[in-house]
Amino acid sequence: MTSAKDQGEIDRNSKAEHRLPAIIATCVAILLYAFLPSDVLPLWIRLPVVALATLLLIAVSVVNPAKLDHGVKLFRLASLSLAIMLVTANAAALVITITLLIVTKPEDGPGVLAAAAQVWATNLIAFSLLMWELDRGGPVRRKQRSREDLPPADFRFPQDEDQDTTSEVAEQSAIESDWRPSYVDYFYEAGVASMAFSPGAGVPIRPRAKLLLTCQSLMSFVLLALVIAHAVGALGG
Repeated sequence: MTSAKDQGEIDRNSKAEHRLPAIIATCVAILLYAFLPSDVLPLWIRLPVVALATLLLIAVSVVNPAKLDHGVKLFRLASLSLAIMLVTANAAALVITITLLIVTKPEDGPGVLAAAAQVWATNLIAFSLLMWELDRGGPVRRKQRSREDLPPADFRFPQDEDQDTTSEVAEQSAIESDWRPSYVDYFYEAGVASMAFSPGAGVPIRPRAKLLLTCQSLMSFVLLALVIAHAVGALGG
């Protein structure tokens, strides 16, 4: 017979979000940053960031290796710090990349274009991780706590209001299935913001979410615009 304590542990594990998608995304972002060309960022600047990001990733993964079911304040802070560090470090790389795109001659620019692609992809991942960490108190609280105990939502997703649609859609709504957003939802939001420069399925409803999407879209827009101009210049030359 299952005790109340065991049942509570089972319920918590069943609601917990799998960590693997976020771990894979974080590893990709760290590697993209690590292998930036040295003319964008010198190795002595990149290595400390890569080392610290790797240590933070290992630390938060030890607490929740497979599923995010343990909320520890110290490691919550470490996880949030990791996302902020990736955004900040990549923003510095983006500024340098933009400068190189402006001053580099088209015929000398293959390396800069490759760096721009790396910075763009890292930007997407870093902002998706930051949104994932912030919305409704973060991945552990978002999945483990009752809706009454959650902080205000940063994003309104379709599932939050699909209960009045057709049955096959309504059964996946937040009210019917107790749906909560996972990392893939924020990755999609960041992807749409990076390519279409607009919100995706989720609509930002808090000022900080609107500012995050605005910053991400602006950074991606400027980078892509200069990449296109650089490529057109190379073709014209």
